[in-house]
Formats: sequence, C-alpha cells, structure tokens
Amino acid sequence: MRIFAPLAAFLIFGTAFFSCASNKRPKPKDDFFYEENISQFKESALSNGIPVAIKNIPFEKNIELRLVFSGGASACPKGKSGMELLVFDLLGESNPDIKERLARGQYFSISACQNDFSYYGFSAAASDFFKSLQFFKDSILSPKYSHDDYLKKEAAAASASLSRSENPRFEILDEIQKKVWSDSPYRDGIYYKPTSRVSEYDIEKHLSALLNASRISIVAAGNFSYKEKSDKKSKGKKKSDANLFEARSQKLLEELESAFGGISREPWTFPAIPSPAIKGESRQELRSEFAGGDYHWALCFACPSRGDEDYEAFALSTLALDSLLSRELVERQKAAFYCGTAVLNGKQSLALIVASGKKEGRDIEEMVKGALKSFPQESELQGLLDIYKNIYVSRVIGASQNAGASLEQMISSIYYQGDAKAFLNKPKKIRAVTAQDMRGAFEKYFLSENSLFVLLTN
Repeated sequence: MRIFAPLAAFLIFGTAFFSCASNKRPKPKDDFFYEENISQFKESALSNGIPVAIKNIPFEKNIELRLVFSGGASACPKGKSGMELLVFDLLGESNPDIKERLARGQYFSISACQNDFSYYGFSAAASDFFKSLQFFKDSILSPKYSHDDYLKKEAAAASASLSRSENPRFEILDEIQKKVWSDSPYRDGIYYKPTSRVSEYDIEKHLSALLNASRISIVAAGNFSYKEKSDKKSKGKKKSDANLFEARSQKLLEELESAFGGISREPWTFPAIPSPAIKGESRQELRSEFAGGDYHWALCFACPSRGDEDYEAFALSTLALDSLLSRELVERQKAAFYCGTAVLNGKQSLALIVASGKKEGRDIEEMVKGALKSFPQESELQGLLDIYKNIYVSRVIGASQNAGASLEQMISSIYYQGDAKAFLNKPKKIRAVTAQDMRGAFEKYFLSENSLFVLLTN
C-alpha cells in the first residue's frame, strides 16, 4: 500500500510515496529513463508458467527476491484477516538456519500483505545472494517451525491486534472498511484481529493454497553485475556488467526452476472486487475512550487505481492539495496537528483527506471544505506544475536505484498494469500531464458528490 508522504505520521495508510516540494530542476536523465533501464531487465517463465522478472541495479549492494502471491487480503478466508503475515513470519523467522543468518546480519526476511497481493522474500548482500537463496527456498517448501514458534507468533500477532484496536486511527480505518467494503473481499483488511484466531491447521491449509503456480510471480532486483574479489584482482579480460548480469540472471532462473518449477498449476480466479459503496454524502460519528482530548477524522472518496489513465494527474493533484491543507489548516489556522491526503490502493482504490488535532469546538469539516474551494485554478497551477512533476519524477527515478523500492514498483506494475516494466514509462506519463488534467482530476475525485465522512472523538 503505497501512499503520499504527508501520511508518514498517519501510519494506518501505509508508507510514504512522495516527498516535500523542491525547486530543483528535473534531472535531465528522466527523459531517457526507459532507455537506460530497459536493458537492465530480464523476463522469463518457469516450466510451470510462473513468470519471473529480474532487474539489475549495478550500484546496489544487495539483491532482494520476492515470491508474490495473487489475492492478498482479498483472498484470505473470511474472518482470518492477517493470516498471511502470520504465515510468512513463521516461515521466515522460525527456520533455525535462517535464525542464525539473521543474527549475523547476513539475511533479512521480507514480507507484506496488501489488498490484491502478498509477498514473501529475503534480501542479502549481492555476493551472498545465491547461498541465501537455498535457505529461503527451504523455508517455504520445507517449513521448520515448531508448535512453540506458532504459539509465540500467534500471541504476538494477537497482542499487536489489541494495540491497533485501541488506536483511534485504526478504529477509523475499520469503520471505513465496514461502510465502503461491506460486500467486498477487502472488508476484513490486511491486519490480524483479535477475532482472527488462526490455528496451525489454518496455517498449513493456507500455505498449501498459496503454493499454486497459478497464483505466483517471482521478482528480483539488485546488483547482479557485482565483481567477485577474484575478478577485481585479475589482470585478464574482465567481464562487462552486461555479461555478468546475463550470466547471473540465467543462473537465478536455473535455481528457481529447480526450486519452484515443480509446483503444480491449479485453477484459480481472482476475487471480484466491487466498486466502493459510497453514495451521496454519508456521515458517521464514533466515540472512543482512546481519543482523549483529540479528534480524528477522514473524508473518503473513490479514486483511480494505478493503471488508470488519469492516475498521474490525480497523484499530482494530491501533492498540491497536501500543500494547501497543511498551509491553511495546520500552519495558518492551527486547527489540526496534521491534515493531508492518503490513498488506499487496490483494484478499487480510495482517496482520503485525513486530519487530527485538539477538540476545540471548531468545525474542521467545514474548514477543509473551505480549503478545497481554494485549490489553485488551472492558470495558477501552470506555474506550479513543474515543481510537482519534479517531486513525482524524482521519486520514480530514485526508487529505480534501490532494490526494495524497485520491487514495489515492479509488483504494482504487474498487478495494476499487467507488465513488470510498466513503471519505466511513468516519467513520460507524468511529464505529459497538463494543468487542465490536474485540475480536472481534483474536481472529479475530491469534489465528488459521493463521499463518506467519519469523525472519531471521546
């Protein structure tokens, strides 16, 4: 769940996607972003049809690999939300061999569950990647967790779920899911809940369902062209980065075929995701003893998904809106500790304006609506457009130099655009957005006649 930067303090909505505005000119190389990166991609498929996408990042120190499973939270059994994260925690942190490597800092387990997909993987130093791969494949194909491991992990998940239930921001998120996704596979969400009560039998059954070649994609990114110590000392002809990438990517494909090529391919259909159930101007007020003297609220709208044509224009409009809300509500009127936008991504996505602050009897909802009326007109946006584009483009380019961030973009591209390389076209798409497009996206989504307002106080 990738979102925009002002939400760094609003943890329920994921990690930051954009940074603060900058007056720096765009890097000239963004015009050649596709051309520079396409040669660093290799795509193939295992004998059972599992697609594999590999990206070389010559200046990275590590290599990261992920098994990606279609479905994510939407395919989790009803009432068992958070089960996949529990499964992955058990696999990645209970294996004795992996525990030893984790303690030495030689191996890092990586997993997540989102609305439409989940992933389980690892990161290791480039020179140690293939050795670590052996431990990784064993951890999922031949799990070694004990009953005590299960008890500890389940107890930890239950404890974390209790903490979330006492957090006003998560209470708002849960209320939004109840209202907007009442008849959707997204209803339960991605987090473990006190009612989830996942048993060892549930875990074994779910892992078996995940190990279906129809549901799996494999992505890897990092420095596949690293130089061995022997290569650095050799006085003979050195292999080029391209040759090293070709040789190591081919080796990886062979290792993956040996490990996962035998997974059977069973019929599987992605859950149908209905449109958000938001009609008219709905309002919901909640009371929580955990709110203290503060208020927390969210104004929710339907918005485009990442593969939609107007997504870039919409994303740029959130940058301008973040700036406006922070300036007006936080800095000038001091009506909120925080006020900004968030996006809950999925095949059906939601945009939110969120705020929190001291309960002082002021009508923050009306103040926000007033701020929305001050959103720049097309003529005003013309002078600001390049600034916002630079922010967005620089994020995409910066991510391409980091293994984990590259994999996030590759996975998102697979699920919402049908191609792991689709994000390479993003800088050009961002540059093509006009002020009219940006203003139009703002009006279409943030001034929609259909919205849900949720207020939580003590």
